[in-house]
Amino acid sequence: MRNKITKTIAVLCLTWFGHLSAQAQQDFQINLSNLILYEAAASHEVALSPNATLSAFGGYVYGFPGQDEHRYYYIGPELKFYPFPTTKGADLFFVGVYGRYKSGYTETDFYEYGEIPGTPDYLDNNQTQDVDFQKFAFGFDIGIKWITDSNIVFSFNTSLGRNAYYNYDYDVFDAESIENQVNSSTYENSYSSTSGLDSKYWDFRIGLNVGYRFGAKKTTD
Repeated sequence: MRNKITKTIAVLCLTWFGHLSAQAQQDFQINLSNLILYEAAASHEVALSPNATLSAFGGYVYGFPGQDEHRYYYIGPELKFYPFPTTKGADLFFVGVYGRYKSGYTETDFYEYGEIPGTPDYLDNNQTQDVDFQKFAFGFDIGIKWITDSNIVFSFNTSLGRNAYYNYDYDVFDAESIENQVNSSTYENSYSSTSGLDSKYWDFRIGLNVGYRFGAKKTTD
């Protein structure tokens, strides 16, 4: 199911952008700052007008050096508005709205306990496993973009979003669970990500990007 959703989103994005970019001005960028640190990410932005663009972005978060307990890939669309562009179009300050689908895993601690039937004693259990997850978020993006006379693109952006949907595959803990060995009225459990990087509710993006503008004439003296 997860792969089917991802393929559907990818096909729709590629079809739509293939149609738009046939004649339009377009920017291709990579997230240079995050590539050095923990993530490979790129975006393809197509101009709808001097003030508006539609883009698709995607990436893979592989983590900081020595950190492999929280990894995922993502893909999504974004609509940007540039209120004060220069004659180059679609540049300087922008605001945007975006959607982002994420799929990956996060290392998770599972703790459970309950009273042993017929005794005053309690039984507890702790497990640590990689838990698969899928999320879909909507959010807002702000940033600034500069275009050189040679059509080199530089930009900075930061985003904040809210997960509208999330799902964690906690079934990996079922095989060694003690739930059936204790009184159901006293049974309790909890889950927590060991990395501290995972959020069920919030979505964040940030980056210093560099790329190239296609479909626009270079400025000459």
